[in-house]
Amino acid sequence: MRRDPGLVATRKAARVAVVATVAFMLCRYGAGSPTAATYAAFGAIGFGVLSQVVGTPRERTRTLAGCFVTGTVLLTIGTLLAGSTWAATAGMLVVGVVVAFLPIGGPRPAGVANGLQLLYILPSFPPFAPDTLPERVLGLALGMGLLALADRLLWPPRPVEPYACRAAGAARALADLLDAVTRDGATDLPARRAAAAHAVGRLKLQVTPWEERPTGPGARDRGLAHLGAALRSVQGRVEALLTAEERGAGAVPGDAVAALSTTAAALRRTSAALRGRGTLPDVALLDDARAAYTQRRITAIATIHGGDAAVEHARSAVAVAQVLAEARIAVAAARVVADPRGRAGVPADLGWWATAPVALLWRRRIRAHLSLRSVYLQNAVRLGVGLALARLVAGAFDLSHGLWVLLATLTLMRTSVTSTRATLLPAIAGTALGAVVAAGLLEVVGQDAVVYAVLFPVLCVASVLGGQLVGMIAGQAFFTVLVAVLFAQLAPAGPSLAGVRLLDVAVGAAVGIAVGAAVWPAGGHGEVRHDAARALHALADLLGATAAWLTGRGSRTDLARRLWVSDHQLIYFEADFLQYRAERRRRHEDDADWFTVLGVVHRTMRAVRSALDDTAAPAQREPAVPWPDLVDRLDHDARALATGYTAVAQALTLHRSPDVVLGVPVDFVDRALRAVADAPERREHPQATLRLVDAWGRLGWAADDLAALGVVLAPTPARVPRRRRQPA
Repeated sequence: MRRDPGLVATRKAARVAVVATVAFMLCRYGAGSPTAATYAAFGAIGFGVLSQVVGTPRERTRTLAGCFVTGTVLLTIGTLLAGSTWAATAGMLVVGVVVAFLPIGGPRPAGVANGLQLLYILPSFPPFAPDTLPERVLGLALGMGLLALADRLLWPPRPVEPYACRAAGAARALADLLDAVTRDGATDLPARRAAAAHAVGRLKLQVTPWEERPTGPGARDRGLAHLGAALRSVQGRVEALLTAEERGAGAVPGDAVAALSTTAAALRRTSAALRGRGTLPDVALLDDARAAYTQRRITAIATIHGGDAAVEHARSAVAVAQVLAEARIAVAAARVVADPRGRAGVPADLGWWATAPVALLWRRRIRAHLSLRSVYLQNAVRLGVGLALARLVAGAFDLSHGLWVLLATLTLMRTSVTSTRATLLPAIAGTALGAVVAAGLLEVVGQDAVVYAVLFPVLCVASVLGGQLVGMIAGQAFFTVLVAVLFAQLAPAGPSLAGVRLLDVAVGAAVGIAVGAAVWPAGGHGEVRHDAARALHALADLLGATAAWLTGRGSRTDLARRLWVSDHQLIYFEADFLQYRAERRRRHEDDADWFTVLGVVHRTMRAVRSALDDTAAPAQREPAVPWPDLVDRLDHDARALATGYTAVAQALTLHRSPDVVLGVPVDFVDRALRAVADAPERREHPQATLRLVDAWGRLGWAADDLAALGVVLAPTPARVPRRRRQPA
């Protein structure tokens, strides 16, 4: 089916329908327990429909087992607090915020948050019967246990291509491209360039299924994120090398062939290992290749004469060195992916997280997002307040089916008021349509339980498929009829039940809209621009500090501190970007390419970290560069670039189109390289010369990124918001 590729929704609907029906019938008609039947059905629906249980089959089973343990605790708390409206409301606020904060852990905990919320909501309403807690737990155990079995045996979900496999494909394509680059007259070079661009493009977060996005705090997710970013950088630097060659501005240096061939072989082995075939290469092999290439560069500096030949060699050598550095990061990150617990053979300079214990990684992630700047905390507070207010309203007005009020708030509330408002009318329309059908059904069928029992599995399938294939109106309509049929089997019900459902959904939706409009209504759209600006401000500070470090004028401690600040800003920016991609946009809204901005931040920070831990750093080489005029020139260029990044950040803050005018000419790198080539006693100080060349190479990369930012962040005239006239 065109709207259901691979019959994913159909298989899920059938699986949940079988589990919910069997669990409900066993408890209701086999054991004669309406209480157990309720929790069995909602256990299957909560984690089969309202949740997305993702991962491998073993991971999904572990997730459901963990949710049962956690859900039992929430169910117990909800049962004990249900008798008092104020106690239940306070509990709803705490549980709502804590559970809604789970997405900081990545797709797996984020996918089950709604199901866990439901397990506190269910016992919060009449009948207030703490003595039925064992029946409730048994019903939940049956529903979730059958769901776990069905997930393995009954039309199990088809596996989604893991991000590691996407990275493996990109690594193999880049290895093939590097092989073609190092061969003279390779006729398949254009095809391999296109294949590499396509494979690397599949590593972008926005084209990766959300359940496979490496956004968790664990070492494996962090390793996958660094692996994908490093492979994208390798492809970008190879393209820069080839583009320069096409312009006649330099070719691949002959002394780089061996290093690039070693890199290609390492990437090919990495690709095979990520697919489970073979072992990963040792990072030391790449370190040896880089060291050998660095030595050849030092030799070339001492032998190549000045002028155009030296400049062309330096320009190409810089790009090759950057390819080698990024490939090393990719291989090192792949070792973390392959062994996230032991992390054997992982170099210490990959990042602090590479050797940190899991508990520390989680603690750092939680602490970082315990800030009102975090969209994760904003979402948690917004939903927690909404659910608590809905519980207070339902209890204060003694709504007979207050559960539906909170269920409507839970399922309709979004991360921005625009997205929430967009779901309101379809939800009300679908519920109204379903209420009319349910009222007619209850009037005609009356108390004939057999008819309801037959309709129940059919409506389960229709409820899941309606929302997936037709839209929210159909999904809400079928779900309203399903709920009416379920409660008609638990207690005598008349046509008025459908009207109660419609009223409760309207109340829940109104609460969601009110809270969404009052509590951070803009969502990710309101934060992404500000956090992007903060990240770019941090990059501006990094550029100047990096130039000082590379020339021996700055301290390692200062650069590391600025890098930590940038890393902290990046945490918020990444979270904003992911939420922004999932939110509904307002008409004519500024839609900048935030992914490009995110890529610039990642690349700059990796380049700085590489400079900080490079074996050619000043701490291990000559104490200072012997040409003060060149050092001053490098500092000037670095400050000019920092000013450009600051200008872009200020333009973002003021909602203006960035008008970036560099304080250095466009060809400042070539001019600088020529000045280095003509420096007196260049041959007597090859290591200092190499440091200057690489420093300007990093600045050139930063300048390219700055030019790209000026393009992707420039809104069209129709999108530029009007400025208020300032008083005279």
